[in-house]
Amino acid sequence: MKRLFYIAVATFAGLLYTSCNEDTDVFATQNDSLVKYLTSNRRLIAEEEIGSVIEDNPLFYSTFGRYTYRYIPNYYSEERNEWSTVEAGDRVEIEFDAYIFNGSEPSINDLYWSNIPATISKVESSKTNPYFDLNWAETPLSFVVGAGEVIQGLDEAMVGCHDQDSVQVYMTYTMAYGKHLIGTVPKQSSVAWYMKIVNVIK
Repeated sequence: MKRLFYIAVATFAGLLYTSCNEDTDVFATQNDSLVKYLTSNRRLIAEEEIGSVIEDNPLFYSTFGRYTYRYIPNYYSEERNEWSTVEAGDRVEIEFDAYIFNGSEPSINDLYWSNIPATISKVESSKTNPYFDLNWAETPLSFVVGAGEVIQGLDEAMVGCHDQDSVQVYMTYTMAYGKHLIGTVPKQSSVAWYMKIVNVIK
């Protein structure tokens, strides 16, 4: 009886170890893919490297948690300093396209959610997007920053953005929907959100 018990424990431990290793591999692969995409396709540098480059106004990404990456294309716009800064506790409204991220430029077929009328129209007419028959609302997504009303990566990346910013947020599954199938999003999916902040309510 004891022998069977120890065999069961060893089997369970082996399965747990394998599962942990697989999770680590997926996470590491996704993280490497995100960094490679940002530094090659987007030609960005890490925020902490800004002081080591000679060029004026270098394009950069910021890092949050484990791991979320944020890029703000309009970061150096002159009028940006006049816009409200997003802080924890603010309510924001965003227009967005949300993609499953596969390591390359997101396409219409990678889109799993949007509230932008022009995007929704493209998805409906393409018939190639696997989620084309979903009912997507054409109104801004509204949530309180830091209240846990949206996925963690998005929640954390909003702080420090400005009203009217265009923002790209890239997340490993650990900062998105986790290890489980959530709605239309496959388990352990890396995702990218391209958005515009249309309102900040203090």
